[in-house]
Amino acid sequence: MPNIMDYLEWRGDLTFVEAPLCEVDNLIFCLLSYVDLDGIVPQSVKEGRITLREAAAEYFFTHPNIGERPLGFIIPADTLILFRRMAHTRRFRDLSLTGYVNEISEKRQTQFAALTVLLPKEEMFVAFRGTDDTIVGWKEDFNLSFMDEIPAQRRASEYINEMDIPPDTQLYIGGHSKGGNLAVWSAVHAKKEVQRMIRQVYSNDGPGFSANLIQTQAYKVLSDRIRVMIPEDSLVGLLLDQDPRYTVVKSNRRGLFQHDGLSWEVLGGQFMRARGLSNVGKRNDTVVRERIASMTPLERENLIRFMFTLLESTGAKTLTELHRIRVRAALTALKTFREMPEEDQETASYLWDKLMGNQCSETKSYSSIDKAKVSSHKSRGKLKISFFPLLLP
Repeated sequence: MPNIMDYLEWRGDLTFVEAPLCEVDNLIFCLLSYVDLDGIVPQSVKEGRITLREAAAEYFFTHPNIGERPLGFIIPADTLILFRRMAHTRRFRDLSLTGYVNEISEKRQTQFAALTVLLPKEEMFVAFRGTDDTIVGWKEDFNLSFMDEIPAQRRASEYINEMDIPPDTQLYIGGHSKGGNLAVWSAVHAKKEVQRMIRQVYSNDGPGFSANLIQTQAYKVLSDRIRVMIPEDSLVGLLLDQDPRYTVVKSNRRGLFQHDGLSWEVLGGQFMRARGLSNVGKRNDTVVRERIASMTPLERENLIRFMFTLLESTGAKTLTELHRIRVRAALTALKTFREMPEEDQETASYLWDKLMGNQCSETKSYSSIDKAKVSSHKSRGKLKISFFPLLLP
């Protein structure tokens, strides 16, 4: 079925003056934000701008072999093909890029990146990158389950509020995956004068928020301008509390692979609509959500701490590195697990089983587990660590 690549052939000869920005353009810009444009695109409008065609020429001069997968293990290499093709279309090649920010900090547990696209007719699109290849980026994603605000959300609101935006600008904000969450968050926390400029906010299979945010007056004011799109088998887009008015789109892939925006089916300037969530999507919307909801914030925090203690013990900084050394990483993480205090081992096993549904009927906090229940996680003195293999890609 047709996808974004086909869209470039269909509409690539039409400028944004001839055919205004549409929802497919939104996702294209959001996927573009995954490309590493450090040193190519200026960090702010005051520092300058560069056309998309010029940026592509410089990028592919230094990254000539797309097959090397410079985007990492989980981001499709076809994203770079998309970038190259955009640079050869009338629609995209002369657009100006600016405001590129790419920040990764293990100390602050944050991964944040954003890109601004300047469109004709005083329009501007801000794209927030989703989770990239870094392990710290994934840890920050998991932190969404128990923190009121993660560092990337704070940076997203700062990015929007500190932009030099002309008063008559029509502002579009979007993101894919975690970037979709950041797009909505930044809009809700934008200054009043910025909010008045916002024309549309796009969350492309981005996770939701706490129920408190969706009930705020700021969210309600913007709700008619917020578009949440998720594929039929969505998992990421159904995490936490999501706007119930989301749009379900078709994908030519299955399961978690539908998270790849390049798989979404296109018709004209829109994504093809599905009748609703698939059986997989419905299960994700109920079972997975219920399991996460059954855990207290403290339980979620501790499970994430245990998981990433194991991952970080391998020394890998990215999923690509982790995949490359996966056998050694598995042995290292297993050794780390066995060296944990016995109480931590028991707690980690218990929480993982609870998340996976093996103890769905248990409602007590792990801190009150008695020794009899804990012993069920052992077999002849050998700790049950069924959660461990799932930590490595």
